This record gives sequence, structure tokens and C-alpha cells, in this order.
Amino acid sequence: MTKLTFTADQLVSSTTASKKFGELRKKAKDRPQFITENGVVDTVMVGYPYFEQMFARLAQLEEQEEERILNERIDRLTQDPASMLIWTDIRKEPHEGAIGYSF
Repeated sequence: MTKLTFTADQLVSSTTASKKFGELRKKAKDRPQFITENGVVDTVMVGYPYFEQMFARLAQLEEQEEERILNERIDRLTQDPASMLIWTDIRKEPHEGAIGYSF
């Protein structure tokens, strides 16, 4: 995984962030702001348009991953139809901890 990089001017302590929230919001519209707690990044503040872009990209990647998994399963079943399992054949009685389980 690629390590996130940022500059020192993007780091702000939580104490400073609470005192200069308006200023921090303005900065976050241009570049993410990393709020620290005891010297460790705890929170990231970004402008809403950037958040929307991240959210849309995440949704796109999740959809692509679901499609990849489904295609992989279809390919596996196409290559070996005998490996298909029927739900009613593998269904079991409820186990302890399952919803609706009673002693």
C-alpha cells in the first residue's frame, strides 16, 4: 500500500484546530488538513467536493470488485458445473448464536 504523504503545513494539533476552525475549513478546501492528537494523526478534514470524488471512486471500485468476484464464480462454475452447490442441500439447522436460536 502506498504511504500517504503530506507537508508540515497540513498538520495541525486538535487544540489549534478547535481554536482556528474557520481557518482550517478554508485550508481544507484546497488541501486535506491532518488533525493530530498527542502527535498522531487522528482526523482528516477535506473539502466537500474532494470528499464527493473520493466517495464516488470508492463506490466505483467496490462495484468493480463485486463484478470481478461474480465473474470469477461464473467462470469457475462454467469450467466445473459439478462443483455447484444447491442451497437446500447445504442448509443446516440454526446454530448457537444464530438469530432465532433457542435452547
